[in-house]
Amino acid sequence: MKNSEIVANIHGFVIFYLLFGGIFYSQRGFLIWFLPTLQYQFLVNNNTCLLTQLEDKLKIEEKSDDNKDDNKDDKIKSEGFVDGILKKHNIVIESDKREMAIHTIVYLCFLGNYFYM
Repeated sequence: MKNSEIVANIHGFVIFYLLFGGIFYSQRGFLIWFLPTLQYQFLVNNNTCLLTQLEDKLKIEEKSDDNKDDNKDDKIKSEGFVDGILKKHNIVIESDKREMAIHTIVYLCFLGNYFYM
């Protein structure tokens, strides 16, 4: 398994945890801290997840290792983790609406954990 695939699996696990971790009472306190921190990270990082950036960097390194070319000009177009999942299932959503939905879901997860603490 490639390193970029490992990061993609971790990314999926983190999203699953953010959505459903609040089911466990012991996790709600951490999520009340982590969800706003995550939102702030998106705010200051041009609406891009750190895990997506790491995955893209690893894909570029893996591609250069596969080609054995030191041509660093070949960029891999980042589509984002959620966008990639949606495309696998042939779901097309405008980027503005997708981002709004993502931030709304994160906010609702925060509220759920906050009020049921």
